[in-house]
Amino acid sequence: MPQFMFVIFSILIGSGMAVQVTMISAMGRVRGPLEATWLSLMATVMGVSALMAYRAFTGGLVIPPPFNRVLLLAAISVITAASLVLVLRGLPSYYFITGLFAIPLLVGAGYVGPKIGIGLFVTATIAGQVIGSVLLDHLGAFGLPVHRMDIIRGGGVIILLLGVVLVRGVK
Repeated sequence: MPQFMFVIFSILIGSGMAVQVTMISAMGRVRGPLEATWLSLMATVMGVSALMAYRAFTGGLVIPPPFNRVLLLAAISVITAASLVLVLRGLPSYYFITGLFAIPLLVGAGYVGPKIGIGLFVTATIAGQVIGSVLLDHLGAFGLPVHRMDIIRGGGVIILLLGVVLVRGVK
């Protein structure tokens, strides 16, 4: 895959992080920041343990025992899913996806980072975060206050994208 595609993938990962942070902010207004963080973390553990259970089942998981056991990983996923249902009470159910946005970042750091370099991966991810955040601010996503896009904010996004190009360097 060409390096350009890995950079685009990293920008998309950052955009997902912007959605995650926006959702945590919206939940934090209702429940408090620590509680919103807890909900997000539980969803991350649920998703990662489910993916790891699948990898263990297919024989592709390389991790020492006991965390290479399908049943243990599936149990962790089921327990965190059940806990997540309890924590979500009183909130819109779509908030369960909040923690799932962390998974591409974590996996991407291990997969994409070595291919394009950590500096470029992080720069592109941050660019995606800012682009997504500015868009979500403009829309007032998840009931948060609206912060309209203007020429200054647009210019900042363009300069940030130029920064990604500069960090990439001449290849």
